[in-house]
Amino acid sequence: MAWLLRDVDVRRVLTMPEALRAVEDAFAAVARGEALNIPRQRGTLANATLNTMGAIVPALDLAGIKCYPVVRQDTTVGSSLTMLVYRISTGKLIGVMDANSLSQIRTGAASGVATKYMARQDSRVMTLFGSGWQAQTQLEAIALVLPGLERVHVIGRSTKRALQFCEEMGRRVDLDLGVPPNVEAAVRESDVITTITGAHDPVFDGRWLPAGVHINAAGSNYANKREIDAVCVRRAHRIVVDDLELARLESGDLIGAGIQDLDWRHVRALADVVCGNAPGRASSEEVTLFESQGLGLEDVAVAGRALDLAREQGIGTDAPIS
Repeated sequence: MAWLLRDVDVRRVLTMPEALRAVEDAFAAVARGEALNIPRQRGTLANATLNTMGAIVPALDLAGIKCYPVVRQDTTVGSSLTMLVYRISTGKLIGVMDANSLSQIRTGAASGVATKYMARQDSRVMTLFGSGWQAQTQLEAIALVLPGLERVHVIGRSTKRALQFCEEMGRRVDLDLGVPPNVEAAVRESDVITTITGAHDPVFDGRWLPAGVHINAAGSNYANKREIDAVCVRRAHRIVVDDLELARLESGDLIGAGIQDLDWRHVRALADVVCGNAPGRASSEEVTLFESQGLGLEDVAVAGRALDLAREQGIGTDAPIS
């Protein structure tokens, strides 16, 4: 019988340290040939788009799929995200989950894993573009993998919302959070830059990048949306993506205007970095870039861990589905 986890259950059991371990292990499994990501598929008719994404992970004896509709009327409405998890060895459905918080946590964890391998370990200052719901777990994950991080500049479309974000997250992370008076100055002093916005156009000028900075571009998974500019991409000595096939379809930052000369032979998958087949950085002066589209692989990995923890703790309920 399947185990049902509602969103509140997921938040109770799935901590960021657990998510970081699950996501890192999943990328290592890809490198060993023990996991396969199934890229996102989108179907659109009239004002509705249905998104599906999944993965097969023999290393965990799991397969799964996440689906979610997006409906565009007067405003864009994202409906519920739902995750189905199967046991490969039996073919049985073992989990049905609300996947809203699951998706938020795994997105932060993916940036955390990339930052662990690609940022300088002495990084002290981060600039975070975005002050919404997804920005919370970006901050939480990166703070865990960079123990020397001290200060975070938070930049959002609304200064009021950015200040509220700093106040709220200041109770969750032991960091100096603030809204900078000057965006250029904030970028120029950053060791890490993370973008998690809904922007269609670049949110900062790539000419401002300092030597040695690491960038997580995590907000866009549409070919026509860009958070960073062509200068930023060209200045990156090392570009890593969560999945090469998906990045070539969805990464507006890498396939957008002015990026036609990108040599994809030099773009590496995060799985290669995690397993040691490619370095995350070769020197303290390199500019490194991680492009995150969001993978079904990450969803299945953290969903499996959440199901294990929930059963251990007696959280969730039986669903009468076999």
